[in-house]
Amino acid sequence: MTPRLNLLLLALILIIGVPYYWFQLDADRDGAKPKPLSIAQLRSLAESIPGQKPTGVNYEQLGFRFILSNKLAAGTGLRPARSALRAYELIVPGEGPITIDCGTTSAAAERYNVRNYDRMAERRINRAAQKASLSLLLVDHPLHNGDGGFGSPRARTMPATNSDAPHAVAPGVVVIPLPGLTVGSNMVYTRLEDGREFLFTGDAAMIDSSWQDVLPPARIVTNYLRPRERTEIVSWLMTINALASDAPHMTVITGHEPGTLTSVKRGFTD
Repeated sequence: MTPRLNLLLLALILIIGVPYYWFQLDADRDGAKPKPLSIAQLRSLAESIPGQKPTGVNYEQLGFRFILSNKLAAGTGLRPARSALRAYELIVPGEGPITIDCGTTSAAAERYNVRNYDRMAERRINRAAQKASLSLLLVDHPLHNGDGGFGSPRARTMPATNSDAPHAVAPGVVVIPLPGLTVGSNMVYTRLEDGREFLFTGDAAMIDSSWQDVLPPARIVTNYLRPRERTEIVSWLMTINALASDAPHMTVITGHEPGTLTSVKRGFTD
């Protein structure tokens, strides 16, 4: 190979390879730091409202979407990865359940290319939403909010607050607003009556490796589509990682992990 061809090859590598690495693979933390949020603070908030705490957690899975793995967690590859679509309920004896996300509709599922859509799960989520004592959203998006937002009869508004600070909304249940992320984004922490702890991350952590290895979505998503979010996402991933380290028995349920959830029961109660 001639020197001229070598230079041409090097130029192509720089022109194509560097942007590819930057936008698709790089998971640099960009100077982000964990949020000043501790597991002790969450436990204290969970105890701040007296009354019956939830006794169990159930979930429904409505289907899945195929998304490039790098768009879930940078550096995990260009292969299509499953992104699960779920909703959850906290069981509270003597009261309606507390729902976390309200699923979606068949029309929205078709619009967003959801595969293996489970209409029976949709019906069970609908019934739970109608009798819920409280409904919380992890993300105000058609695949999470019943395709209707908090104005929908399927999603009753969570208690109003003007604060972005974590706050208790029911005995054992704490909402953690994520103001730097997509509008209407939250995490939910719950401490059950028997002491078990759960952290629902929503889209702050898309899949388990997101928070375990602190891998934000690829820059093609955060820098191009949502440029202001990247540092916030990394900060929250670091925070989730720290919370899990301080509470090693806490179950972290990420927004779209495709693996089977073994720590909670599948199927809403009737």
